[in-house]
Formats: sequence, structure tokens, C-alpha cells
Amino acid sequence: TNWVNTNGENLLFRVLQETLREDVAARGITGTVAVHAFVREGTTAFYGNYFFWVNLCALLAQALLASRLLRWGGIGAVLLFLPIISLISYSTMAVLPVLGVVRITKIAENATNYSIDNTARQVIWLPTTTEMKYWTKPAIDSLFLRLGDGMAALTVLVGLQLLHLPTWHFALVNVALVGCWLGAAVVIVLEYRRLIPAGTPSPIA
Repeated sequence: TNWVNTNGENLLFRVLQETLREDVAARGITGTVAVHAFVREGTTAFYGNYFFWVNLCALLAQALLASRLLRWGGIGAVLLFLPIISLISYSTMAVLPVLGVVRITKIAENATNYSIDNTARQVIWLPTTTEMKYWTKPAIDSLFLRLGDGMAALTVLVGLQLLHLPTWHFALVNVALVGCWLGAAVVIVLEYRRLIPAGTPSPIA
């Protein structure tokens, strides 16, 4: 999750900077100080608006959708929801790597990540043993999340500095990663259902 999401944030920043540079040229802004000021102010304004919508959508999704999706669709619905959103998002970005598209799809992805997927990440531990909750979960919540950030940084290093990939190629990288993510999510859902045999009251009921 973290690898894909951080790649997406890096992709959004790259598209934003490219768009602002195009605006600089279109407006005829010259001078290093003026250009830097325009880009800085544009970046600040964009992210202020962007995070407002991410947080608002996350709040609404958590309040209105997460519990209902869990109740009606079970663990499979909440755990697969984010990778499906991400697959649609990055497939769209690969075709249309423009700021408006990237902004909307990243808002959808982050809002889902902070609400529905956060619920799923807690629920999957309910049928596990106490030892797994106390030993395995902290490792995943800390070490493996940071590992995802590190892999995203490596992706940028290799993609930009060594391979000089265009923006839409980074979206395709995420499409491939989401494919692996979906496969892992399906395995987790099947294991969850194995731990809770048919007819057994679900811990999320």
C-alpha cells in the first residue's frame, strides 16, 4: 500500500511542477526570484486545496461508507476496495497524465486509504492469535510501512535518474504494483475466511 501510495504522491508532485512551469512560460514570467515565487505559491495553494478535499472525502467515507461496506460486503469488500480504486486511478493516469486527472484520482485514493482501507487493516487482525497481534502487527505497522516508503524513493531514483522515465511510465509501474497488491489482498481474504469457518459468528458482526 505504502509503496503505491508514495509513488502516487511523487507522481502528483511531478505533474504539478510540470504544470506550473508551463504556466510560467505561458504567463511570460521571467527572473529566477519571480519564477520561484510563482511556483512556490502555486504549490502551496494546490496542496492546501488538495488536502482539504482528501480529508473531507475521507471523513465522509469513514462516516457513511466504511461500516456499511464492511457489514454488507465483509472483509473482501473493504480490503479490495482501495486496490481497485488504485488500479482504476493509475490506469487513468497512464492514459491521461494531466494535473486535473491526477488530482481527482489521488484524492479518491488517499481518501479511501485513510478511511475504508484503514478499517480493513484493523479488521484483518481480529481472528488472529494474541501473539500475532502483539508481535507481528507492530512490525508490519512500522518496519514494512517504512520499507514501502524506501521502495518508493528507490523507484524515483531509478526511474528519474537512471532511466529518465516519462510521467505516464510511473503510472504504469504503479499499475503493475497494484496487480501484485490485489493478488496479496485476495490471499489475505481467503486466509481470513479460513480462520473464520462458515457458520461461525464473525468478529465484525
